Amino acid sequence: MHKRIMKRQVWLLGMVALFPVVEVMGGETRSFKDVRVSGTGGRKVALAAPAKGATAVVFYSTECPISNAYSPTLDEIGKEFKGRPVRLVGVCVDPDLSDHDVEQHARDFGLHLELARDPSGLLARKLGVKMTPEAVVLDDRGMIRYRGRIDDQFAARGVRRANPSGNELRDSLAAVLAGKEVAVPHAEAVGCPLPETASAPADPTYSKDVAPILNANCVECHRRGQVGPFALESYDQARKRASDIATVVEGRSMPPWKPAPHFGTAFRDSRALSESMIATLVAWADSGAPEGDRSQLPAPPTFSSDWALGTPDLVIDLGVDFPVAAGGDDVYRCFVAPTNLPDDVFISAIDYRPGNRKVVHHVLAYVDVSGKARERDLAEPGPGYACFAGPGEPIHGDLGGWAPGMRPSFLPDGVGRSLPKKSDVIIQVHYHPSGKAETDRTQVGLYFAKKPIKQTLHWNAALNTQMRLPPGKANIEIKAEWEIPVDLVAYAVTPHMHLLGRDMTMSLQFPDGKVKDLIKIDDWDFNWQQAYYFERPFDVPKGSRLLVESHYDNSASNPRNPNHPPKLVGWGEATNDEMCIGFLAVTRKGQDLTRPGEKDDLAAIFRKQMEERRAELEKRIRAAREKSAAAPDAGKR
Repeated sequence: MHKRIMKRQVWLLGMVALFPVVEVMGGETRSFKDVRVSGTGGRKVALAAPAKGATAVVFYSTECPISNAYSPTLDEIGKEFKGRPVRLVGVCVDPDLSDHDVEQHARDFGLHLELARDPSGLLARKLGVKMTPEAVVLDDRGMIRYRGRIDDQFAARGVRRANPSGNELRDSLAAVLAGKEVAVPHAEAVGCPLPETASAPADPTYSKDVAPILNANCVECHRRGQVGPFALESYDQARKRASDIATVVEGRSMPPWKPAPHFGTAFRDSRALSESMIATLVAWADSGAPEGDRSQLPAPPTFSSDWALGTPDLVIDLGVDFPVAAGGDDVYRCFVAPTNLPDDVFISAIDYRPGNRKVVHHVLAYVDVSGKARERDLAEPGPGYACFAGPGEPIHGDLGGWAPGMRPSFLPDGVGRSLPKKSDVIIQVHYHPSGKAETDRTQVGLYFAKKPIKQTLHWNAALNTQMRLPPGKANIEIKAEWEIPVDLVAYAVTPHMHLLGRDMTMSLQFPDGKVKDLIKIDDWDFNWQQAYYFERPFDVPKGSRLLVESHYDNSASNPRNPNHPPKLVGWGEATNDEMCIGFLAVTRKGQDLTRPGEKDDLAAIFRKQMEERRAELEKRIRAAREKSAAAPDAGKR
């Protein structure tokens, strides 16, 4: 086998495993027998055909009218070969769609196919596919037996035959099942060209093309002593991981940046790689990971071991060296630290310094003025207390958080977070065992505002406390909304679900009916969540509605489902409970706390609105119960 085929042993569209590979082409024998491609909902779809059978891989685009027109034909083919050793796999090539969008399109058009994704076009290129729709038939050895059109319904784009006669896909499947040669192994497809993908530089090398990408986006975590499981600081370190790098960046699981590309509002400090960066890393791996001219290497990045924003005005830590066991489940622990501040202050910046990045996954902090968290800490043995979704107690406000790759920054002038005198700070740390016993003493650095604060940053949310997730259901839709009670300015957004979450979309609907998309998380992972700050804050007028749409998987096939067998799950703080919350960070528009007598009343406004909403909900529940009790024959049931 040629060297260029063996140089990269793993390739993907997300999670495609490479193999010895494709068809008889230019003297090379390739097989797709062991290939798996990304499906929807985190699933993987194998292309392997059943024994003595065939797999039809149909590439399609939701935006191509001819692709959509073939939906009834594909359904007919599926029915014709039902019960026979034939698999029909539909591969969506649209790069901008979420998994939910792909699944919804399949339902709308009656596509009864195994759904897969190829947003980068890599799988299509490997198979020689150029159009949508275009079909490829594989036998049980993984060899291509047919590639081309489904049939001859279309003579050209926009030209449909009055009397179609060819049935190439159906005929090729029948031939493979009969153990015969396919009469027409290739027929040009008529449809829409594949979406354009970003191009990589010709003959990329580590020194010139790859090192700058890794230094800017990966090395902060992938260096010795940091959270990354291996270092990427040198050519030798990157070369042996070349295939793995290509796989995870193409599947967008690394760098860890959950917002869907090309959707919503631009965020500050985005860790997402551009399409050209991804193409460069994939091309470098495919070409054997050449080093190139060392004189072209960029200077290595430098990282401060001290506080990035200078010496904080107040440093808070856990108070102890907290032990983290070598193995077992992840640990969520809340530590309560007194501030002992004699006066109220405003915070303009917060910096987190994880004590041991090998085990610290992420950190969140909250302000408590009630003393309840301190009581909870004292009531539980050992330092801190167990917590999962949050501190488990009502809070005065939040102090942001940290996840790998996050960088501290100051809030805009005139905007601050409130830290009342004598308050406590709750530091919630998520630990993941490393295989070796460790200790951690994470610190939080607070920077007091040096300029007058006009507006206080607050968080509020759209949430659905009545959510119910029936067992066995894999795509449960839950919605929530919050009506904006006064004119606000929006600064950040945070989606929040637990372990059953699949995806979440947040948007704002303004009083005039216009909608502003905020964020979409296509592949929710509880372990990778954070606050996403908008590149530019924007006005949100009174009467706008914050809308949340989310989906949950409470089936046995969800590997993150903590219940086996699945159970009915509702709202709650515990690990096995669920939540549907879309947080929005805001200030009150026009507020000026420097004016004599002006107070920050936004928290009180939100609290009153929540109490009214709760009272209205309780009223509806009582009315429903009374109606049910008064129904005829109620006593007999």
